[in-house]
Amino acid sequence: MLKKVCLCFMALILFGCSQIIPGLSQKKPVQGYSYHAYKSADEYTNDLKKDSFKVAMLLPLSGKASTYGKGLQNAAMMAIEDTSNTHLEIRFYDTRSTGSGALEAFHQAVANHAKLILGPLTADEVSAVSPSAKRENIPVISFSTSPQVLGGGVYTIGLLADEQIERIVSYAASQGRQNIAVVVPDSASGLNIAKSAFDAAAQHGARVSKIGFYEPSSLEFSDLVQKMVASKNFDTILIAETGSRLKAIASTFGYYDVSYPDVLFIGTSVWENTNLTKETTLYHAIYPSISRVHADYFNNKYKDLFLEQPNSLYTYAYDAVALASALSGKDESLMHASITDPDGYVGINGVFKINQDGTNTHSLDIVKVTQNGLEVTDSAPKKITPKLYQAPVYPTMMPEIYGKNADVVYQKLSPKPAAPTYFNMF
Repeated sequence: MLKKVCLCFMALILFGCSQIIPGLSQKKPVQGYSYHAYKSADEYTNDLKKDSFKVAMLLPLSGKASTYGKGLQNAAMMAIEDTSNTHLEIRFYDTRSTGSGALEAFHQAVANHAKLILGPLTADEVSAVSPSAKRENIPVISFSTSPQVLGGGVYTIGLLADEQIERIVSYAASQGRQNIAVVVPDSASGLNIAKSAFDAAAQHGARVSKIGFYEPSSLEFSDLVQKMVASKNFDTILIAETGSRLKAIASTFGYYDVSYPDVLFIGTSVWENTNLTKETTLYHAIYPSISRVHADYFNNKYKDLFLEQPNSLYTYAYDAVALASALSGKDESLMHASITDPDGYVGINGVFKINQDGTNTHSLDIVKVTQNGLEVTDSAPKKITPKLYQAPVYPTMMPEIYGKNADVVYQKLSPKPAAPTYFNMF
């Protein structure tokens, strides 16, 4: 049975028989939040209620990633205000944008009796913290989307590349788009995205016909695009980029007369942080996005408080605090089971579920780019349902490869022959 809390703005629901994520209020938070890093267990204990649920948020509040760290902190403080949970105590610790700083912050948090860690942000920071967190059996809900650092009680609330690619490729295939060209940076993440697209296409009756790789720092794509369009055996182009690089790739394809409706441009959620309303080549293009149902509330409140447009990354800090608030009433000895409740949660980003292997599943919108702005063309499902496993049908011909050694790519793409040992995929 679903439990609900009625609020003046909206209700945030926790599915199943566990907690309710406290919702949002419309009262305006006090301006000028302050950061305070606790240095000793005595200082922390004296300041907090003895029976509170103590949570530490590890963020890069100084160093190279401090801009993102402070944005995440701002969003977290919005959530603290909105949840109004007097039993929840959250303190922030500076990782200094380094692994060693993250580990030091973790030890401070443990000394201060933290029962749950939110953060850190980067894969290096999570890797530094993970061994100690596992020894102490303290759950870590990080913002890193690197699968390599997850598992064993280390989770992520961030949006993973695999689920984005699966959502956008499956939707494109449902619209009759069968042949996909992929354009990615020549990097480990680019190769992983190509693999995800290859697998998703096979799962949904489509195929990846071309994969183009470019130097990650490049802004010149004429040579690569000219080679890829020599034979236009594709009706879809996946571009996993953002900002000026995304615009440059799209406009270069446009220069070679590659445009809608003959070809549909698709992307990933990183498009969300780029203004595309003047990019005519990308009109009708689509990409997956965290549910936009509550986006206006978050964006408007953040801008009102902090006088800047929030990065979409910051919403995950808001939901992490909301999740911590829901967990604050649970049996601490069952914390891992509560985090991975199979029914999932609903937060500012819509429906999501954290899996036992540390990954997660989000319910994603499909957003279309138009000259009048962005519009949701396929809304995120309101509930995450198990998917019956279907063996993908891989193509007999491998895709054409540009800008990278084909053998290296084929080795990555080649499907393993072993069948899964389960029949429900979540």
